[in-house]
Parts: sequence; C-alpha cells; structure tokens
Amino acid sequence: MRTIPLFISPSDGIRIHPMLPADVAEVVRLHIACFPQFFLTFLGSDFLTLLYRNIHSDPQGLVLVADAFHNRNIEGFIAGVEQQSGFYKRLIDKQKWKFALAASQAFVKKPGIAPRLLRALQRPAQVQEDAAEACLMSIAVRPEMQGKGIGAKLFDALCREFFEKGIPAICLTTDRDSNEQANQFYQKLGLKRNRCFFTPEGRALNEYVYYNPKTQARS
Repeated sequence: MRTIPLFISPSDGIRIHPMLPADVAEVVRLHIACFPQFFLTFLGSDFLTLLYRNIHSDPQGLVLVADAFHNRNIEGFIAGVEQQSGFYKRLIDKQKWKFALAASQAFVKKPGIAPRLLRALQRPAQVQEDAAEACLMSIAVRPEMQGKGIGAKLFDALCREFFEKGIPAICLTTDRDSNEQANQFYQKLGLKRNRCFFTPEGRALNEYVYYNPKTQARS
C-alpha cells in the first residue's frame, strides 16, 4: 500500500492519500451523512465499518481520502476494487457471518431486506453484465465542501492508480431518477452511460464506464 500522498493541491490545501485504519470511523460517518436514505446506510455503521475495512485490506481494493492539509479533517473519500467478482467471492468465503452479524439490527427492523443483502454480497452472478470488472463502489464529499473539485480529484487519483496497472476500464452505478447532481457529475468527468437497468425492487440505475485512455488508444 502506498503511504505517501498521491496528490497535494497547495491552492486549496487538499491532499489525497490511501485511507489509514484510523480513518475508517470518519469515512463511515461521512458515508452516512452523504447517503442517509441508501440501503447500505440502513444496514448500519457496524456493517459499513466492516465493508470499508475489507475494501481497504483487500489486495485488489483501494480507499482514498481527501483531507485538509492544515487540520487533517477528512472532506471526502472514494472506494473501488480492481475485480468485483474476486472481491465479493472473498467476502462470501471469509466474512459472510461477520456481515450477517453486523446487519442483525437492520434485520430486526426490517426482515424483508435479507434477499436484497444476499444479492448485494453475491454480485459475481451479475458482474458478467457489467461494463467492466473494476468498479467504483462509492464516492462522497462533505456537503459543505461540494463544488470545490474534491470529488474530481478523488476520481482522478483512483483512476490513475488502477490504470497504471493496465486495468482497461472502471464502471459504476448510480440512481437514474431524482439524482441529477450525481449523473451530471459523472458525465462532466467524461464517463459514458453504458446502460440503464432495474433492480428487483424496481429501482432504476444508470451504469457508467470510464475507459483507460492508454489501453483504449492501443485497441
């Protein structure tokens, strides 16, 4: 794992670097603050803590944080994996009972979430339909810091790390409806919408893909 900052911007005092174990709690708080109505947030902080720790420790995972250079406050983060199928398979093989325990309080509140959680942890079954194996799993910037380019810098840093390894493309999904800000953000970064599909719950999702310019140029 890289231990030096990937990016430092003297003009705005922001640096981007790999998440440290001590950063996990703040990353989880930021996730909850930015995605209050989302399924993963409903599963609770214990579940999110386990998830981000696993992405951080996985050989193909990467979590980057953006902090203020003068006070080290985390203003945003991004998380991704190089190969979705391998990552989720490792979660199922080694961590399924820990995730079940972490989500137990959510199960008590709403037992009907069990099928949705199982589908989320069994994503290898649907990865073959995705535009790329590499996946941006989440990105968030503190609300009061949005519009300052932090999200774009996080995305650029993640792409740089993945593309240096020869990964041909990165994909992500986001809500199609009532989500104009996120969709416009990804389009502005140069991501292309690959498809729109519906979850079993009827949620409409846009899938975006961003290609490695070096491997695309050679093809």
